[in-house]
Amino acid sequence: MPPRVFDHRDDPSGTIVATPQVRARFLRREPGQDLGGFHSHIESGGIETWVIVSGAAQFEFRDGTVIARAGQAVFAWPDEPHRVTCYGDEPVQYFLTVSPHREPTHTHFDAEGHQLPPRHSNMVLTWHGDPSPGVDGRR
Repeated sequence: MPPRVFDHRDDPSGTIVATPQVRARFLRREPGQDLGGFHSHIESGGIETWVIVSGAAQFEFRDGTVIARAGQAVFAWPDEPHRVTCYGDEPVQYFLTVSPHREPTHTHFDAEGHQLPPRHSNMVLTWHGDPSPGVDGRR
């Protein structure tokens, strides 16, 4: 496969690559957008890392909350429940990776913080509407 550049402005929520070793993607979140409850990556063993491209994001963990802005990064260990929301009046754009990226990819929790049964994800892993590199062996 020839080298390729992926630009967040081309597909602001596109997945760059999705393999069992890593998932890397851009995400754009709007102010006030509900992202649901806490999740972690306990079952997959995935470490999640976010790099803010523009705007600001609020990262909620059980042990505290941090705000990250453009040029800053945050990560979560597999056993750290977390959730991410847009912070402020402007959209936030970030790049994220989860490594490894194995099913079940997410471990969800109820409102009281109890771990819910495993379930497979329903993520759509595409770039410009086509399956992302790595999906079904695509290169």
